[in-house]
Amino acid sequence: MDGFLVKREPELLESESEFGKLGVVRTYGPGAELFQQGAPADDVYLVHEGVVKLVWADSKGRQTIVGLRFSGSFLGASAAITTDVCPTGVITVTRCVIERVSAGRFLDRLREDPELAWKVHQLHSRELYEQLNWLGELACCPARSRVANLLRRLAVSSEPNGLNNRVYLPLKRKEIAELIAITPEHLSRLLHEFSKEGYIEIRDGWIVVADPQALATI
Repeated sequence: MDGFLVKREPELLESESEFGKLGVVRTYGPGAELFQQGAPADDVYLVHEGVVKLVWADSKGRQTIVGLRFSGSFLGASAAITTDVCPTGVITVTRCVIERVSAGRFLDRLREDPELAWKVHQLHSRELYEQLNWLGELACCPARSRVANLLRRLAVSSEPNGLNNRVYLPLKRKEIAELIAITPEHLSRLLHEFSKEGYIEIRDGWIVVADPQALATI
């Protein structure tokens, strides 16, 4: 279920230090809108720290979260490359450190630096690969499996804390349910089941996943 949850790939992002010199680095609090769906791709953003959500809306204004992006993700790069408008809006979920680079400068850098262009191509290819896997899972796998995979991916994408992987879910349960196409009530029932079965512990807003790989067996 990686399509909406693309974790950082450090080996692809050594260029991150270069980007610290190309754009303007800012710190954003939770709830900051970086750009809107349908906006021209005037800038490209690189997430240095934090989590953002991708939000898609229909013509009547109904919204849903279609993805999360973490440290190491580019935002707006695909639209800049294709000279199209942004397909989703992007809103920060946690405190984020994000670099903003003008689209023109980003594209010039891609043309001049084959190594950077290759890394961006790899990142986009991984997103596409994982999105296809996620669509298949969303269509064919039961809700129990989708929730388990979400927790597992969040755990391995987070920094370990002590002996366990403590996963703090910065989204509301309604938003998490949207991501995996179930109701909030069903999500609560499944989390309670996982807790009773020993896969997770819920402690003051944290979900502690002692063994993320065990969730892969669900």
